[in-house]
Order: sequence, then C-alpha cells, then structure tokens
Amino acid sequence: MKARMYWVYATRSLARGGQRSLLAIFCVAVGVMAIVALQLVSNAINMGLTGNVRALNGGDVSVSSATAPLTASQLSIFDQLQSQGVITAYTAVDGASGEFHLAAASGVSRFFQVDAVDPQRFPLEGAPTFTTPSSGASLNALLHGHTVLITAPLAQTLNLTKGATETLYTREGRSMEVTVGGIIQDTGLFQGSMLLVNLADYAALPSASHLPVTYSAIYADAPGHTDANATRAEKLIQDRLPLVTIQTTKQALASNQAQVQQVQYFLQLVGLLALLIGGVGIVNTMQVLLRRRRIEIAILKTVGYQRGDLYALFGAEAGLIGLVGGAVGAVAGIGASVLVKGPVQTSLQIVLPTTFDARTIASGVAVGFFTALIFGLLPIVQAGEIRPQAVLREAAEGGGWWGRILTGALLLTLVALFFALSLSILQNFSVAALAVGGAGAFFIVLSLFFGVIVLLISKLPVAESFHWRLIPLFGIPLVAAVALTALVPPLGMLCLVAVIAAMVATLLPRAWKANVKLALRNVGRQKARTVTTLLALYIGVFSIGLILVLGQNISAAIGSYITSGNGLNAEIIASSADKPAVQQRLAQLPAVSHEVVASFTQVAPVAVNGRPIAQFVASATAGGKYTAGDVGGVMNGVQGYDLAHGARLNATDTPLSAGRTLRASDAGTRNALLPLAASQAPSNLKLGETVTVASQADQTPITLTIVGFYSSKLPQLGPILTDSAVVNTLSANAPQYGFRMRLDPKTIDATLAKIQSAIPGVITYNFTDFADQYAMLLNNLISVLVAVTSLAMLASVIIIANAVALAMLERRRELGILKALGHTSRSVLGEVLMENGIIGFTSALLALAVVVVAATALGKLAFNLAVVISTPTALGVVAATVAVCMAVAATVAWRATRVRPVEVLRYE
Repeated sequence: MKARMYWVYATRSLARGGQRSLLAIFCVAVGVMAIVALQLVSNAINMGLTGNVRALNGGDVSVSSATAPLTASQLSIFDQLQSQGVITAYTAVDGASGEFHLAAASGVSRFFQVDAVDPQRFPLEGAPTFTTPSSGASLNALLHGHTVLITAPLAQTLNLTKGATETLYTREGRSMEVTVGGIIQDTGLFQGSMLLVNLADYAALPSASHLPVTYSAIYADAPGHTDANATRAEKLIQDRLPLVTIQTTKQALASNQAQVQQVQYFLQLVGLLALLIGGVGIVNTMQVLLRRRRIEIAILKTVGYQRGDLYALFGAEAGLIGLVGGAVGAVAGIGASVLVKGPVQTSLQIVLPTTFDARTIASGVAVGFFTALIFGLLPIVQAGEIRPQAVLREAAEGGGWWGRILTGALLLTLVALFFALSLSILQNFSVAALAVGGAGAFFIVLSLFFGVIVLLISKLPVAESFHWRLIPLFGIPLVAAVALTALVPPLGMLCLVAVIAAMVATLLPRAWKANVKLALRNVGRQKARTVTTLLALYIGVFSIGLILVLGQNISAAIGSYITSGNGLNAEIIASSADKPAVQQRLAQLPAVSHEVVASFTQVAPVAVNGRPIAQFVASATAGGKYTAGDVGGVMNGVQGYDLAHGARLNATDTPLSAGRTLRASDAGTRNALLPLAASQAPSNLKLGETVTVASQADQTPITLTIVGFYSSKLPQLGPILTDSAVVNTLSANAPQYGFRMRLDPKTIDATLAKIQSAIPGVITYNFTDFADQYAMLLNNLISVLVAVTSLAMLASVIIIANAVALAMLERRRELGILKALGHTSRSVLGEVLMENGIIGFTSALLALAVVVVAATALGKLAFNLAVVISTPTALGVVAATVAVCMAVAATVAWRATRVRPVEVLRYE
C-alpha cells in the first residue's frame, strides 16, 4: 500500500512541478547525453583501432625501415627466414612521398603517400574494400602498368574519380602519367591519403639517384599466427637488421589499446564534467521544489509521517526525474554521437563503425537514475529536517550548528557517492580519485574566488548623477584598463568596455539606472546559485577558448616562416643531370630570393664513436621507451654545402643550438652538424663524438666528427650537414640537389608548374601547400575538441536556464509588485537580461584571463612558441557567451515577466 502511495505521490508531484520538473529532467538529460554520446564514440574508436589488429599491422610482424630503407639484397634475409620456417610469407613495400600538379587548380601541388606494392603478395591480411568499382575488383586485377589505386580520403581531397589521369611525381625523381583504376575504402592498412602503384612498374622508372628501389616496410606472417612465433621472428629480424623498427600484432594491440584508453579517459572525463554540472542543476531545482512544499511537508510530519517516509517519497520523485532524464539523455546521446563521430573520423583519418551498444545506452539510463538520487540527497535530507511547528507558526527555523554539521556531512556523502559513480564509469580507481579529488579541490578554490567576485559586483554603486568626485573612482580603473590594453590587448579592451559601461550607467535615465541597480543587486541575492552558474560557464569558455587560442597560434607559427618576407616557400629536387637546367631556369626568373643549394643522399649509420650501430641501438633502446627509428632517424641522410666556393649555412634557416657552424675551413674535412634531437635521448650524442655512415651507392664507410648541433624551422634534405665533398663520395658522385628559395607568392604555383613541365625529372614543392594541409588537419582536431567540450558547454546553458527559471519563480511576487509600481514587462525583462549578461561577461572575462596564462605556459613548454591572443577571437568568445546567456534568459523569462500583478498579489 505504501509503495503505491509513494508512486502516486511522486508522479503527481512531478506533474505539479511543471516547468521546475522539466528543468530537473533536462539537467539529468544533458549530463547523460554527454556520457552516452562520448562513450559510443569511444566504443567506435576502440573497434576501429583494435578490431582486426592483423589487418592494421599488415600481418603478424610489421618491419618499418624508414631510417635505413632495405635494399633488394637485404630481402634475402626474409627469404632465409621463410625457408627456415620462421615466417610463412612476407611482402615488401616501397613507400615514398608523391604529388600531383593539378591542372584544374592552376598547377597547385597536393602531397600524399605513395606505396609501391606487389599486388600478388600484398596485403597479407585485410584485403581492400573498393568503393569504385563496386564489384569484381582486386589489387591483382587493377594494379598494373600506369593504372593506380587511391584511397577514399585522397579521392575526396583531390576531387578525383575512376578514370582520372594525372602525372605522378615522387621525391626519388620518378615520374609517370597514371590513371585512377579504383578507389579503396579507408580501412586497415589503407588509411589516410594514399596511392598504390605496382612495384614492378614503379621500379622500372628511372630515379634521380639512378639507384634501384628500396623498401621502407616489410610485412610478414608467423607460423600459426601465434604470438610466440611472431616474437621469435621479431628477435631474429632485429638481430640481423638492427636499424629497423619491428611491431608484432601483440605489440600493435597493446599500443592501440593504450591510445584508445587515453582517448576514452578524456571523453569520459568530459562527460562526467557535464554530468557534474547537470547534477548541480538538480540540487538547485530540488531545493526550490521542496522549499515550496514546506507547509505540505509540515502537514505530512504532523499526521505521522517519519523522516524515512519523506525520504522515500522524495527519493521516488528524484528517481523518476533520473529515469526520465536518463532515457531522454540516452536517446539524445545516440544522435549526438553521430554528430561528434564525423569530426573525430576526419581528425584521426580512419573510418569508425557506427555502433549503438545496448549496454552503453542502458547504463546511461542507470547513470541518470543514480545521478538524480545522489544530487537530490542534499535537498531531500534538508527537507526531512523541517520542523512542523516552525512552519505552521511561520517562525524562523534557526539552523544552528547542527544544521551546518548536517549540511557538511551531506556534502561529503555526495562527494563519496559521485566518486563511486565516476569509478563505475572510468573503471580505474587512481584516475577516478585524481579526477574527483582534483576537480573537487579546484572547484572549491574557484568557488571561493567567484564568491568574492559576486559580492563585489553586487555592491557596485550606481551614481544618481555624474559628479566630479566620480573622476578618481573611474579614472584609476580606466588607466589600469588602458595599461592592460598595451600588455594584453584583448583583456585590456574587455576591461575597458566594463569601465566605460560603468561610466555610461551614470548618464542613463533614472528608470534605466534602477534596472542597472536591480541587476547588480540580484547577482548577489542567491550567491551560491550565481557562483554555480559562473563556474559552469567558466569551464566551458575556458576549454573552448584554450583550444581555439592554441590552435590559432600553432597554425600561425607554421605559416609565419613561409609567409614572412624572407622565409623559404619553395623547393626543387633535381638529379645531378638536371641540376644545370634548374639553375638556368632559376636564373631567368626575376623574383627569386633567399636561394639555398645543397646536395644530399641517403645513408645508414654504421657506427657511433667506433661502436657498431647494432650495439649502440640496443643500448639506446634498452629501456623500451624508444625504437631503432628514433635512434637512426637523426643520422639517415647527409646534406652538403660547397664550402670551398663560399656556400654557407643560413643562420635563419638553421639556427645553431650548440657548438659552432660550418665555415670555409671545413671544406675538404669530415666535420658535420647534427640536429639538436641527436644530442637528446635516446642518442645523447656530444660535441667531438663521431658518427660513421655508409650509403647504398658507396658501401665504403665515412666517419664524421660532430662540431655542432642545429635546430631547423623546416625539415632538412638530410639531417647530417657537412661539406659537399662528403656527399659526392657517399653518392658515388651522383647526388641529388635541393634548391630552396623564395618565389613570388602570387605566381609560385604557376612558376613551379612551368619548371616541372620543362624539366620532367625534377619534383617541386610549394611549402604553402604543406602548411595548408597541416592547417586542415589542425582545424579538424580543433573541431573535434570543440565538439566534445561543447557538450559540457551545453550543460552550462541548461544551468543558466535553470537559474533564471528558479529566479523567476522565487521573484514572482517581486515581479508583480514591480509591475504594480509602473515597471513594464519590457523593463523587467531588460533587468533580467542585464543581470545574466553581467554574469556571462564576468565568466568569459575571467576564463580568458586564465586562458592567457595557460596558453602562454603551454606554448612555451610544450610547443616552443610565443602565444598571442587574437583580439577578434577573444571579443568573439565573450560576445558569444553574453549573447547565449541573454538569449537563454530571454527564452525562459519571457513568459514570467508578462505576469499580471493582480494574479500574483491575489494568490501570493
């Protein structure tokens, strides 16, 4: 009987609550929507990266040899291993950077990965899925001659379709006219912008170095596809090829799972943040719901209901709010996951499966239920402590020490229960403890600070008229704002706006001044609620602001060197035979500046300080933190300057970090500069030490002495910088040449296209295209982060709606009196909008102030760049925040401000 009564009471109370009940449901729904949406995206990422690991890894064992590409003779090692039964099959791939000069885009270059493969043996696992042609397609059938295959992202980026014909150029100087024979779906090994060409046909093309193809990747299968056999094959390959990086399917799975776990933690923490913000809204709403029932609660206790009965009654009501909100949020989360998944796919450049996991959706409903109970606990217990005598006599409750102790205990209980909820979602005690504990401490400190800010705002004076005594009052903040504008323009301008607004307020008509004063005082009426709103907005604005500022600065830093007046913006790679023709063409151009000519060739390190490279690599990678590629990547090529004839390194292009630069006295010597990374882990090389290298063209080792370390804004043609005589020896007098220069940005594409057409053997690069492609990837990443953090921002918007709606309910009598005294609906609404505009402006200003500090610190420590806050971005973020706050307030308060005074004063 009691259970039926609890159910009937709870359902009818929710119906009576009307708008208040809807607000509580929305608070739960937004938090659950974020949790469900981000968990579904996380599940999709997990399936995309850990589904078919052998297909992602290319086989049981993948061998990467980008540092020292393998020669045809070295493939005999894999033939031996196959004959010994260590591996059952293998396939070799020659990977290179390729480009098209698109005629439809006036010669604009687009870069992508070119993989030359044997279609009869590649891939070992994970056959490609074709989008065009839709049936009967295979690598073996389509990949031959000048017919190539491209992945869907490349087709989309370059707007290419089956049958399209373009001229392909690769960094090795190979070129051919190709026809697109099919488009491959973006899965497994075929991810990102990629072009596949037949290895035999590709190897038949002449290269700039006149050397045969080398192999940057080998994929192999182990007997039975077992981890033990794959590990055995890994050890034997590493012993014979110390410079390659090897990954088994077990290692690939562990690596992908680690990456997925980090992404999952991030998405789950964002979801928990949205849930926490929504939970605060539940507390506010439940407090108002139960406060308006004080007489009802007093009567219930008078007729014999105990605290336990009241807890059950109101707990059932909170549970219903949680169930309904959880169901609504779970359904909304499905839709939100589809929206978020799009930019995530673009950013990660992988195809994510669309999955609607029933367990995740059901757990979202459960999360909503428990969230409502957890955050409803505080107002429910407080309501149970109501004394009937005090309520019925309209006497003061008199909280005292007991009330404070009870509130403190309830808050601690709430934290403990929310920690348990977080633990159930994160499934990691330390992460949950750090998240809840760290966030709790942060929110407490921030709430105290915001409490002081709210108090100050609520006490701001509004002068009845302008007086000379106000000049010092406004003068000091005005001077401070102007000074801040000189240091940090966006913050200074925002502070200037606030000071000018305060000055203008003294000149407003008396009725408007009354609204300004009401708005300021109302900010401090419900300090806890205002602080909560400020906190929720602050989190959202800070997250989005930091992402935008860092993204803009990183993108600007990449393009600044290229777009600056003296920066390099073009490069031409030519063979020794084509070098004179390139020089002749460049001499005829009127606008070539900052020209740098260097020879280069690829090498492999043989020894370091006389120590065999195998031993050096084994020692440097012993801790498991680094790979052989990390060691050899700083020593896999040499770049030479004709020091004897006055060639010098440009200090702007390659600034010196330690030691000395190369000079004329180094001509004919074997002194060299290495990149700064070589002096750091894992190589840890020092000045005066030696590096011995050899090349495919000339196997005779050459020992180079390190005289300096450099840093570079652009990648070098070879990481080791030395005299050109060294490069000539290592390349058997057939080096490639790199011409770096600055061309007129307006005609750069047309100029490079003419050179490419006149000298087919060269390959040209417009660095601006690299910057554009990187900027596109960066923008995709920013879109993902903004989309994810916007879910938390949406919870903040619900908090604003909640706070305004509760304020309108609490001030209903006040609104009626104001209108009875002559205030119009427009006037009352204007005061509400002004109040929430002040809250939005304050939260955005404080968030941007911290963004300046955080972005500056991150820029210096993580990205080594000076961060500049864009004034339009800062003003736009603040204006958007204020606009959202006022729009939400107007939507919620519109009807409430049109209440008739007689209706309010008659029944209140």
